[in-house]
Amino acid sequence: MRMMMMKMLTRFNHHHHHRGAAKKATTTVTLFSRKFVFKSGDNDDDDGFSCDDDDDDDVYESFSLDHDHDPRNVLDDAISGNFFIGHHEKNGRGLYASRDVTKNESIFKKKKKKKKNNNNAGGGTEGRQKPITSHPTIWNYDLECYLCLGELSKKKKKNNNNNEEVSSDGRFCSVECERDARASFYETEQTMDLRRMEKYCEENELKFPLMALRIATRSVQRSFRLDANANANAKASVQFMVTQSMRKKLIKEMNISEEEVNQMTPEEAARRIRENEEEEEEERTNKKEEGAMSIDRKTMKKYANVAELLVHAHVDEHQMFPSWKEEHALLLQTLESCEKIRDSEEEKEKIRSVFDIRWYADLTTRFHLNSFKVEYPVSASTSSSQGDFRAMMEHTLASSIRTGASNGSAIYAYGSMFNHSCAPNVNVAWPERNHLVEFVANENIKQGEQLTIAYIDLNEDWSLNVAKRRAQLEEAYGFVCECPRCVSETQN
Repeated sequence: MRMMMMKMLTRFNHHHHHRGAAKKATTTVTLFSRKFVFKSGDNDDDDGFSCDDDDDDDVYESFSLDHDHDPRNVLDDAISGNFFIGHHEKNGRGLYASRDVTKNESIFKKKKKKKKNNNNAGGGTEGRQKPITSHPTIWNYDLECYLCLGELSKKKKKNNNNNEEVSSDGRFCSVECERDARASFYETEQTMDLRRMEKYCEENELKFPLMALRIATRSVQRSFRLDANANANAKASVQFMVTQSMRKKLIKEMNISEEEVNQMTPEEAARRIRENEEEEEEERTNKKEEGAMSIDRKTMKKYANVAELLVHAHVDEHQMFPSWKEEHALLLQTLESCEKIRDSEEEKEKIRSVFDIRWYADLTTRFHLNSFKVEYPVSASTSSSQGDFRAMMEHTLASSIRTGASNGSAIYAYGSMFNHSCAPNVNVAWPERNHLVEFVANENIKQGEQLTIAYIDLNEDWSLNVAKRRAQLEEAYGFVCECPRCVSETQN
């Protein structure tokens, strides 16, 4: 049913990739409104790209509001990292190599200065990406951390042996995960009644409604938070630029003249925004002291749309599956069961206006087109006996067959921008055995070449057949694969 649904989502097309320019040829791509020309075969001392547009106003922030790491500017990533987000007239939006990348090098690890030797390319944790959101498979709640999807029994045992502080809640692998979850969504979720939603998802073998609920719950909790100092401290750790979003807030929301904004330093702009936010927090605090704990709709909507720049397929309401409307109704019922919401029609109306059926349908298509199956081998050390290990393996295998994901599902900001190839030049892995993902080059990649991953499992026997691969991709993603491997095998 879920796979057949994708035939409706053909308005979106993951265009296919250009496998690299010939020597001394050029490849032109667009980074938002800027055109970059990449030249292969240039001098090694040259960065190898030039920008055709001198408009300095087009500076964009990393678009995920839900990342735990500091947001970084996309243009900064393009210059100091291994990649940039571009648009090719044939390939569409995708990720491209901003310099030559060597085999086994982590794509999202920033390059070292030229004078320093980088003997550990791709090593460490710097290049690993946190998800916009993730959720464990419902059948694996007893095996995996409710936040990071890491193995529960292994990490609990390790913490106990080292006399470290252990999570007081059995759903988390560490006290750090429990703290992060409580600060993000878990405090609010614990006041909700999730039983009907979880039962529905278990009976219908669904995972995306629970991912949507997590985003919604996080948005609700963010809208309730009244800790201005915590927000100020979080912002103080970020190296600010006067970005497009900051300019918009200063000019349109705070009514500061464009001339005055242009004269601000990044630090001053950040200070003015922080002061404005503190005033808004103080107003909400006063309401709380008066006994009126209110949802801040603007904040809730901002975090509800955390995945809005991931590609999606627009489905008109009359084309939506009846199951989507059932799932959406259950999601609203679950949110409205929150202790701080259940007795207020005004607060319920805010919930319904932000998390409407359009929001849910768009988010669901984003999950279908961008989600990753988080999967890592079960560790033998997680069992205390051969019998326990066998039972756990059987449980994990059964979950994998039923849900298509043995550990859980996640969506990633940059990870969603890889285009597909049946001969990908980038591998996907979860080396820390949790939801931190790493994208590693599996071959040497030339500057300007598109970075690609496989959307399907190329280890399956059926994947050796080009017709079956193409059929699978067309059914699931709505495109006929024209990657070099498919073209070559079709011709032969």
